[in-house]
Amino acid sequence: MHFLNLPGFNPATGISTDKHSKFPFISSVNGLFEPDPDSFNYQGMFSPFEQIEVDQQKHFYISEPNLKLVFKPGIAKRNMVLLDSIRPASQEYINELKADFYKGYQSGLADFTAELGPTYNALSIAHQQEILIAFMAECHHYLYFEGFAIPQVLFSLGYIQANLVLAYKEYRNIKDLTRPLNAVLETDRADQIIQQKEPDNAKIDYPKIPIKYSSSAILQLWLVLIDIHECQTQVLTQAFKSEKEIKTLLGNMFIDLSNKQPIIPETPHGFYELPQNYQVILNLLMHATYKLNYTYTNLKLLPYAQLLKDTFSTYSSIDVTYIGSNITKKLNEAVALLQELHQSSRAMNALKILEKIPQYAPHLKRR
Repeated sequence: MHFLNLPGFNPATGISTDKHSKFPFISSVNGLFEPDPDSFNYQGMFSPFEQIEVDQQKHFYISEPNLKLVFKPGIAKRNMVLLDSIRPASQEYINELKADFYKGYQSGLADFTAELGPTYNALSIAHQQEILIAFMAECHHYLYFEGFAIPQVLFSLGYIQANLVLAYKEYRNIKDLTRPLNAVLETDRADQIIQQKEPDNAKIDYPKIPIKYSSSAILQLWLVLIDIHECQTQVLTQAFKSEKEIKTLLGNMFIDLSNKQPIIPETPHGFYELPQNYQVILNLLMHATYKLNYTYTNLKLLPYAQLLKDTFSTYSSIDVTYIGSNITKKLNEAVALLQELHQSSRAMNALKILEKIPQYAPHLKRR
């Protein structure tokens, strides 16, 4: 068992919220907070954490989706977080919550070794990995901010979050030790999270889809993935941070035949681990690519659906036929995400490209 010395914590029931009547209840303008439906993705290509600044000298990493929204920079100005479902939370109040969380986070960093137990270092590497995987799952289970703005609750969540961050780093470091020397991943500074630079299961001979429509336009469309985490109605972890990463992604899936000098590079096909809620935007991007490219290739939708399943973890358990038949089911929601990003030139460029697709016209007129 873990966290037994954490005040107000019970292994059976989790973090206590008994004192909730003395403090405000926090929610989103879109409704009450829900638990994260996904399991913790410790094997993904991208870091499962987002860095939040406390001030210019202090920061922490967070994976709990509801607190990601509450702590998001500039969220108070958009009046997206409510106190007692009535009044918007001020930035000053959000800073107070952040300070309570950070105190717990610091305490969790200090107690991580103790939480693993005195026998951890004596275990074999394989056994250590098993311990860490179970510990990460336990941390993720208890990391649920329901909305009770109790200082002790924020402290406890910060404590558990810090343990999850360090367990993840420890697991990735141990995993590197079990790989051949030439396969060890690069690491960032000691206070940063390790990220995989290239999928382990890259396939050079994967049957990619040819792009004969303007690959420049296709690139402009997919570049919105860099900014999509800034939308307010969805809590999305930033998975892509540069145009180079998007080009690599497209090179994983497509062959650029639209230019004498290809814009999309030739890269081995690989598998990307992304959060489940990326499905909405990925469906739109792939369907739009299919519609734009169809006149030039006459290729049906099913290969594009297969491409989604073969490339992104969010489709692993879904039948390809089902993906294809439901790919436009949440088209309105996907377009709305782009329309939220008023200050993103990438989102505006993507909307302009979508205007060229007749099927999208009714959805775009709702702006």
